[in-house]
Amino acid sequence: MKMIVKKHSAGGLLFNNGNVLLIHWDPPRSSYDFPKGTIEPNETPEQACVREVLEETGYDTKIVEFIGQTHYEYDWTDGTHHVKTVDYFLLKNTHLSESAPKREAHETFQNVWVDVDKAMDLLTRDVDKEILFKALAIINR
Repeated sequence: MKMIVKKHSAGGLLFNNGNVLLIHWDPPRSSYDFPKGTIEPNETPEQACVREVLEETGYDTKIVEFIGQTHYEYDWTDGTHHVKTVDYFLLKNTHLSESAPKREAHETFQNVWVDVDKAMDLLTRDVDKEILFKALAIINR
């Protein structure tokens, strides 16, 4: 029986001139995702979102609105089965330029600004595509 690991993360969607910020993991993973990370003890999802986006991408952001929550599962290389919940927020950039990301050693990915339509094709998970649709609905209301 596989060990089950439950994870709760927070992440954000940042837009600029019709583009959305994605992170592109290097091969062999080669996936496209929104920046996100684990919510630390005594940290709110909002605080985790802003911290993780800054650490992973170098962009200092502010939360505009809660977008929604996703759930997905995957098997990790160590044989564990992960059940993940992610709270997503619409973000606003508080500075015009990015600073140097403070990624962990295993975080082998790059920031990529992608046209929204192309992002729909690139995003690895359908639940992330749904979050992008919800974010666009919030922006366009």
